[in-house]
Amino acid sequence: MSKQEKLLELQKYNFAAYDMLLYLDTHPEDKKAFEMFKQLVEKFNKLKLEYENEFGPVEPYSAARFGTFNWLEGPWPWEKEANA
Repeated sequence: MSKQEKLLELQKYNFAAYDMLLYLDTHPEDKKAFEMFKQLVEKFNKLKLEYENEFGPVEPYSAARFGTFNWLEGPWPWEKEANA
């Protein structure tokens, strides 16, 4: 999978988890939805870790895992690379 494909996959799980979070704000008793939310968050965290290990941080807080503050080193996650 290319860098752009991995980032897109990460964004999909982030969107789905956030959407489920919004649903849970109004339906906190929905146990099935909460289980789905937990699965989405778990998958997002796994993909995020994989992406960051290969390409660097996708958010400033992630830079804390690395030996230097490399958040500003380009290209930024949402920028398309010239050769993509």
